[in-house]
Amino acid sequence: SCCVMLMAESVFGVGSMNPWHRPFYRPLSVRVALTGLEIWSDQDKIRVDKSPSDTLNRFLEWRTRELLPRLRHDNAQLIMGESFDGTTVGMASQSSMCSKDRSGGVNVDHLVSVLGVASTIAHELGHNLGMNHDTADRRCQCQNEPRLGGCIMEPSTGFMPGQLFSSCSARDLSLSLLHGGGMCLFNVPQPEKLLGGPRCGNLYVEKGEECDCGLLDECNDPCCNATTCKLVPGAQCSSDGICCDNCKLRTGGWMCRQPLGECDLPEHCTGASPYCPPNVFLQNGEPCEEGASYCYSGVCASFNTQCQMLWGPNSTRAPSVCFSSVNKQGNKYGNCGQMPNGTYIPCPSKDVHCGRLQCQGGNDRPLLGTSAEILTTKVKFNYSDFVCRGTYFHLGDDVSDPAMVAQGTACGLGKACWNQRCQDVSLFGVDDCQSKCNGHGVCNSNKNCHCDVGWAPPDCRSTGHGGSVDSGPARAPRGTSPFLLLEAETGGVGRHCGPIQRYPRTGPNRQDITPPTLPKHSPHTTRGISSTTNLPS
Repeated sequence: SCCVMLMAESVFGVGSMNPWHRPFYRPLSVRVALTGLEIWSDQDKIRVDKSPSDTLNRFLEWRTRELLPRLRHDNAQLIMGESFDGTTVGMASQSSMCSKDRSGGVNVDHLVSVLGVASTIAHELGHNLGMNHDTADRRCQCQNEPRLGGCIMEPSTGFMPGQLFSSCSARDLSLSLLHGGGMCLFNVPQPEKLLGGPRCGNLYVEKGEECDCGLLDECNDPCCNATTCKLVPGAQCSSDGICCDNCKLRTGGWMCRQPLGECDLPEHCTGASPYCPPNVFLQNGEPCEEGASYCYSGVCASFNTQCQMLWGPNSTRAPSVCFSSVNKQGNKYGNCGQMPNGTYIPCPSKDVHCGRLQCQGGNDRPLLGTSAEILTTKVKFNYSDFVCRGTYFHLGDDVSDPAMVAQGTACGLGKACWNQRCQDVSLFGVDDCQSKCNGHGVCNSNKNCHCDVGWAPPDCRSTGHGGSVDSGPARAPRGTSPFLLLEAETGGVGRHCGPIQRYPRTGPNRQDITPPTLPKHSPHTTRGISSTTNLPS
């Protein structure tokens, strides 16, 4: 039989309700909450075999098709009693935490110890969060001796499993969040959805509680009584919420979460809750970069940005002739994915911009890892010579290759990359926000209108404070607070400082431009596989 664990994660919290996660994720300020448990006692819902990659792909397809529609969660981990070929005990998709189709992993319960299984799950979850293996060339600092298990993200584990994250893991997580890899992690899971029942001291405010600051010896919240999980006299809220200041609720309209980029949206305190509203962002397929690109999972990254992440700040996108020349070859240096048997797929002409990323300039070596193979191609086009640079990564036994063109990248007029194919952007189900929001807002990831300042949700038809039903009012009602956000009165989503963010209403208009998303994971199902944890042979 198999077991499916459903989890919701949040960043900037501390601790976890799950005892086996407490020592693991607490130092990284990540909370992991168990929101569901499904036991396959009658029959397996997917075919489980000796191939970890095939089993992972089938599980993730089942999760997308069957599980997500009925149970909301951020991540799912399959725990199975059967073993894989070789010494592999776990596998997951790299940097895929907030993706609909890749956020999950498969884990073998090898019956050595509960701690061993917990460490494996923490390892695979780490890959989902963007952590790479702690290899010797990275010179990671681990505060745990090898004889005591070392650190969680090491490529293989001994009989004593790792129980701490290294300095490299903390750095990887920070970079992943900085580049939009955690767009779903800025909300606190609903307490009534957690398994295990309410318990004072687990850091979640559950039924019958007014606050929860952890156990008595770890609580440092002056607004909360750790023994009773009740607010102290005179307090309106506990200080664990960003919309609580000195035990008093902040006025509605205070910006509690700034946009992380062009495709993200700000959230504001509501005036009724100490917590910032759950994170929302522009709907997938919304134009960005002045109409030259598309938003996907809250990120808009141009080809230049992707190249700079690989080759450094002086790298730029290579001409289209480079993509065509390299990606039609159908080898590991240029392809549009792999067949189940591992054979590389040559890119058809229409899909060449969705294969392996081609760049110019930059550093001599890629910034990621030391195991990259570099392919330099010289091509001649219209009497000009071009030098294209691509790379193939082998970051671990099955860590995904970050040098493939990102999901959601524009590949032509009204087209975007999806599963390494150039497809119509209508695939993302883009709502017509001009009419839906009456020309005064944009559609967010929940398909609701985020109104410009001066217009009221839900449809931006009447005057109001802006924002959305999901993210709070964009500014405080007049006269309720001396603090005003700096926002343009002419529309657009404002920020505390810097230029006003404007959202283009037209799509990509140049055939040779292909932007957004930083490669979170290889879009193709077989190459989006990340980590393997190995037992000693």
